Amino acid sequence: MLDLESAIKSSSKLRQLRLLAEIYRESQDWDRRQVPTAGLYNEGHLWGIDVSALKSDFNALMAAGWIYFEASAGGVDEVLITQEGIDAAQEFQERRGNPRQRASALRVSLLNWLYDQHLSGEEPKDFTPFQASPEGKYLGLGYRDEEIVRAAKSLRDKGYIQVWAPVSGNLLKPTITTSGIDIIELSESAAEARGHEGMTVNNFNIRDSHSMNIALNSPGAVQTNTLTAEQVDQVRKVGTFLREVKPVLGLPDDRREEADQLVAELEEETTAAEPKPSRIKALLFKVIEVAATGTAQSAVDVVTSMAQSAIEGMG
Repeated sequence: MLDLESAIKSSSKLRQLRLLAEIYRESQDWDRRQVPTAGLYNEGHLWGIDVSALKSDFNALMAAGWIYFEASAGGVDEVLITQEGIDAAQEFQERRGNPRQRASALRVSLLNWLYDQHLSGEEPKDFTPFQASPEGKYLGLGYRDEEIVRAAKSLRDKGYIQVWAPVSGNLLKPTITTSGIDIIELSESAAEARGHEGMTVNNFNIRDSHSMNIALNSPGAVQTNTLTAEQVDQVRKVGTFLREVKPVLGLPDDRREEADQLVAELEEETTAAEPKPSRIKALLFKVIEVAATGTAQSAVDVVTSMAQSAIEGMG
């Protein structure tokens, strides 16, 4: 079975999945499972295929049981995609074509790209450079113009970017705002608070409540009465970040004391021999309630989002 979550975090595995998707696409075009490789070698670069890595990627796909081939002295002339390969390709295509996941990832990519433009002193005239950049693709599939327009308007409406929308309908002169810069930098602070574990803040979803939902790359939710070590660690990091960011949250005096108490109780629960999921969830909901009283909206957004993600990760 394809472990898609792990695969898409590896550049080589993601490259191989993109190749598998193209093999599957060609098998549909040819209406057979045996696919000539000439097109992949000659035109693969047009589809984002790393032609120089085809030999090793063919071997990796065969080792996974997704394709089969018999190499000749001249190389690999054709490959046979297996049923397992078809299943994996379909799952990958479904994931990278999922509208909600694409929209969420696009908002992140767009805001991060504008932040990088800001740091480098660049002033893009429109989003054409974004589309040509690595950030302009989701799992190798480029974002469409209408997707970018929708994401840009969402970020603009939340105050994270500015963009000029003339009568022509094209969005011009996009720039990141102070609020956008704040949320990027606070997100990076949240990543540091979670520790140097190779986990990155790479997905925040702007909700109607104007909060930012930060995806922590945590394991899938598990319906169980016990918590995994990863789930407990995620909760612990909510408390750690709350303690560190409390001075800038702009909390009322009584809520500051409550925040201190929540930090202490979260630490107590996460270090217990058998952490109680129901108790931890109640504390996390309380964290959201207390954070909502703060006046520093960007910091409030991050705390709220970390707590929300921890809750969702518990199932």
